[in-house]
Amino acid sequence: MEPLAHHFEHSDDGERAADYAIRAAERAQRRWANAEALAFFQRAVDRLAALPETPANLLRRIDAVTKQAEVLFALGRHREHVAMLESIRPMVERAADPPRRAIWYYWLGFLQSLTGARPETAIANCRTASELAEAAGLPMIRAYADTGLAQAYVIAGELRPAIEAGERALAVFERQGDAWWASRALSQLSPAANYLGEWERGLRYCRRATELGAALNDLRLKVSGLVRTASTHVHRGDWQSALRLCDDALALDPTPFDAAAVRAVRGYALVKSGCAADGIAPLREALAFYQRSQLRFTWASFSLWLADAEARRGAWDEMRAIIEPVLRTAVELGYRHVEGVARRLLAEAIATHDAAGAAGHLATAETILRAHDARNELGKVWVAQACLRRPLDRGLLEQALALFRELGTEDEPARVARLLRDATV
Repeated sequence: MEPLAHHFEHSDDGERAADYAIRAAERAQRRWANAEALAFFQRAVDRLAALPETPANLLRRIDAVTKQAEVLFALGRHREHVAMLESIRPMVERAADPPRRAIWYYWLGFLQSLTGARPETAIANCRTASELAEAAGLPMIRAYADTGLAQAYVIAGELRPAIEAGERALAVFERQGDAWWASRALSQLSPAANYLGEWERGLRYCRRATELGAALNDLRLKVSGLVRTASTHVHRGDWQSALRLCDDALALDPTPFDAAAVRAVRGYALVKSGCAADGIAPLREALAFYQRSQLRFTWASFSLWLADAEARRGAWDEMRAIIEPVLRTAVELGYRHVEGVARRLLAEAIATHDAAGAAGHLATAETILRAHDARNELGKVWVAQACLRRPLDRGLLEQALALFRELGTEDEPARVARLLRDATV
């Protein structure tokens, strides 16, 4: 395919040159030759810009943009692709057939949810994609849209709806034998389970993703399975397993987007191991990547870990400097789960000099996390509330301890038990 693309690049047949450039780009993309894929896509875009806007050429121009999604995603250039998608909106509305329109709406919603649009905007675009696909009898594209919905729901903190949408998509992909998209659905289901504190469910999703990556021998799927599993372990409190899996993922030489996630999870595993100072550097490195890529939700989520790292070494001013902009972002953009956790962390940072303000943040956090069934984080709020009260509220601590044990959380029970023991002395 590449020789034909090179041959027609220098011909007068612009349409065939664009067709072969797109096909060559797709082939390069499948082997994760990202720079090569983007170069072929750009050739197609350049040739098409000089051709008349016939119906067929408009469809080619739409394809040349939408089909760059996986490459730009792997490189962390999400916002750039959102701008490209928006630039062809008039063509999509005027010329695209239902499959292309649905795919365009899906990718727009999927990427918007990561780059700073409010979740309801992303949800609306994914729902439009779903409706177009349903009306046209396109179950696979509807499943793509459900995958986007799952992600947008996770970002909004709507965890049960995220599980429902992701499970719908996963059933379709597994029925059709589409391992790549099944893995993408699992990558939305995994964090939803983590935020719910349902560790065994999360690990089941991760095992399935790992199996799919191994079956396809696909680099990104292998790395995704490893880092998702590591993330579940680090949330649960098993930092040893998380570190081992992150090292396995780094050995595969992941793409920039995946490498940043591995560094973040590995950094927090070091924090939870008791080496907060060692975990801060990789966390900051990952956050710098997400800021450059303008991935606001991912930046906000991993910033919570950095704030926790500073808390564990008693650096309250540094912790507050991290968490206050995260809280502002979460409130502005509707990241409800992030908001709940950020309010708990901010309360811990100000507790010694503003007990009333801390109590207010904890009350709001409790309301948010209870409403969204984020039970592990709810338990952490109860611990913070217990520690704020004088004398220490043993009843709240015992309630939190029972919840952590019910969930199977590994690190929090020991912390709460120490607090209860110290309160007795």
